[in-house]
Amino acid sequence: MNRIFYIIFSLFVIHSIAFASGGFSGGGVGQVTQAKDREKFHLGKAIYNLETELGQVDPNKVNAQTEKLEFLQGALPNSEKKRVNLLDLAGKLTDEQIQALEYFISVRFNVKLDK
Repeated sequence: MNRIFYIIFSLFVIHSIAFASGGFSGGGVGQVTQAKDREKFHLGKAIYNLETELGQVDPNKVNAQTEKLEFLQGALPNSEKKRVNLLDLAGKLTDEQIQALEYFISVRFNVKLDK
């Protein structure tokens, strides 16, 4: 009787292991490891979510920033393209802020931004 119990129990365990659903942890947000990168990521996040104070529009920067922001807008997933319009930021960002925004988008949405 004991032997039958062990056989049934063993078959149940083997079956459970063989057909376990297991979890597949898909994409998700990449991890930022360096402190400097973390600051850059959070600055980019604040700019992306419009949680930071931006300067006045600088007419000298509008054209260059519009080109970069159009590229970044195109790299966003469709759901985010509807929610966020990065072109509104053209001319208002410093070089550091543009780099932080590019970094945030590349990490958050797992896209390569090679031009």
